[in-house]
Amino acid sequence: MKAVMNDVTVRPADVADLPVLAELRWQFRTDGTEPNEDRTAFEKRFCERVSPSFEDGSWRAWVATDDGEVVGHIYASRIAKLPNPVDEAETHLYLSNLYVRPEYRGRGLAAALLDAALADLDDIDATILWARPGTAGLYARYGFGESPEILERRPLTATVDG
Repeated sequence: MKAVMNDVTVRPADVADLPVLAELRWQFRTDGTEPNEDRTAFEKRFCERVSPSFEDGSWRAWVATDDGEVVGHIYASRIAKLPNPVDEAETHLYLSNLYVRPEYRGRGLAAALLDAALADLDDIDATILWARPGTAGLYARYGFGESPEILERRPLTATVDG
């Protein structure tokens, strides 16, 4: 699937895109947060870890490109549910890392990337994601909302008073 918006194109990502995807992941996750890993080491580790998941299809990604330059991306992974004896799809979709370079925001690229990631959902029971602050409105336009069924547990951190 290919979507065109002015001079920007959304297309499926492939292994050749991994170096720039690693760069964008770095930008996405370090915006306002001090990294605890060297950038070069992170980008190498990212490519080594993500490459097999692109090749086996466990993760897919789409990129927005402007004149060939990758300016945004989104990732999706299908999560198989246990077999079900009722009429309910047996797969969830997990979306992650929707990111558009700041200078390209406000042009509808996030929506175009979401459209691409959500295009083939015939066998999906639920799509889940963790929204960053300020993005809930975009996701709400796609039908995302709070769920009383999904609970989250993060590792406990010890605190010392005093």
